[in-house]
Amino acid sequence: ARMRCARNLRSRARMMRMLAVVVVSASMLACSQLPPNVGVTEEGLSVCPGPATLTGVDVSTYDGTIDWGKVKAAGNAFAITRVGDGLGGDNTFDANWAGIKAAGMVRGAYQYFEAGDNPTQEADILLAKIGTPADGDLPPTLDLETLDGQTAATVVANVKTWLSYVKMKTGRTPMIYASPGFWPSIGSPDLSAYGLWVAHWGVTCPTMPTGWSTWLFHQSSDTGTVS
Repeated sequence: ARMRCARNLRSRARMMRMLAVVVVSASMLACSQLPPNVGVTEEGLSVCPGPATLTGVDVSTYDGTIDWGKVKAAGNAFAITRVGDGLGGDNTFDANWAGIKAAGMVRGAYQYFEAGDNPTQEADILLAKIGTPADGDLPPTLDLETLDGQTAATVVANVKTWLSYVKMKTGRTPMIYASPGFWPSIGSPDLSAYGLWVAHWGVTCPTMPTGWSTWLFHQSSDTGTVS
């Protein structure tokens, strides 16, 4: 199963993706296509992790049935499961959402964002699935990888609508999944008020999309295996 990702605690298997969580203070391929230019970066700030990391995975319907006990036993502390793609839903979400928690792992949910769909309707699908976030659940995540045939201005406007709506409904500040290579295609907007899950494969110190000075999660690879 493919793996990708890392979580950076600076404030308080298509396939499994590796996530590394970086513990700085104590206070996935899961989509329909690769993030555009994920390995290509614009010049920008690189942010290295702290001295300790935790690993996790992100998954989607492409991974089929998952034995979360085995995933945890393999050393993974958390998992982020896809709600769906745009207005479509993953048929494995409910089992994953419950299974991650039952296995004693920290859980999160992400939605592959389609800028051509109604952003509020997309968000309502996610909100209906996750319900009221429980203590310890990760922030809901908007997975931004394509223009979906829209102008940069439309993409940014719809992304902002999704983010503000989810924050209003949950009381949680959402995260954004993005790569530094894709970000310039939408004009490099400053959305640093939201947490960053950065996709930058094959490096230890990922480059920040414009606006961010740090990251919460780093997806460092799109390959790996979990029993």
